[in-house]
Amino acid sequence: MAKPKGGSAAAPTPAAPPPTKRLPAGAKATAGLCVFIAAMGVVAQQAYDIRMYAIRDYGYVIHEFDPWFNYRATEYLAANGWHAFFHWFDYKAWYPLGRPVGTTIYPGMQITSVAIWRAMPHYMPLLGLQPMSLNDVCCMVPAWFGITASVSLGALTAECSGTWSAGVAAAAIMAVIPAHTMRSVAGGYDNESIALTAMCTTFYFWTRALRPDPAVADGRATKASVVFGVLCGAAYVYMVAAWGGYVFVVNMIGVHAAALCACGRDTSKLHR
Repeated sequence: MAKPKGGSAAAPTPAAPPPTKRLPAGAKATAGLCVFIAAMGVVAQQAYDIRMYAIRDYGYVIHEFDPWFNYRATEYLAANGWHAFFHWFDYKAWYPLGRPVGTTIYPGMQITSVAIWRAMPHYMPLLGLQPMSLNDVCCMVPAWFGITASVSLGALTAECSGTWSAGVAAAAIMAVIPAHTMRSVAGGYDNESIALTAMCTTFYFWTRALRPDPAVADGRATKASVVFGVLCGAAYVYMVAAWGGYVFVVNMIGVHAAALCACGRDTSKLHR
């Protein structure tokens, strides 16, 4: 058989691989958000479960000294109303001097608990559940707010880092770290149990209000900055009503604002 002229035949060119199919950017972001929400659901379940050990072992019992006073104040608010509560002089506390409760308490936790308790008869039957007693609500408030604090910290971390995975990791740590669980265990009805939620939520709304908008380069107000700025203020008011540690929040926001100015990254959003 004759060989082709010019030497051996050239090797056939391999076929090009088929083009790789990639998700559109919007679909990828949506999928990431769905995974983040699912992971946060797992974190919330674990945060709830670890805080319920006292209820499982001892039942719905308020424990420690300060939680008992807080529960007594909550009972007084539920029975006598807002006006009487803020004019209540308790002769059984600080005996024999007594205590003007209305001017020496942070009432955010009591108001929150009574609001939840009074709302329960309206929505619990719709879920096929029986409303809880005020005692049971006060026992459960720390566990419920332990969940919201973990989720709020996860949202704050995701906002600051720009990654969903960092947010999930931070929320998972917050859900089980002893420094938080010891102040938010079910039955430990104290101010810190709801204050951490208020604190993390305030920080989240603050950072979210400062998020840059690629479509706005001159630093003018955007709808998001106004909405989240107002929500930040509302969350801070709730923090002030909940716990004396509100000074931590205003100090940290002040330090952050000063750091932004020092780094030349301040815009009109910062003071708006």
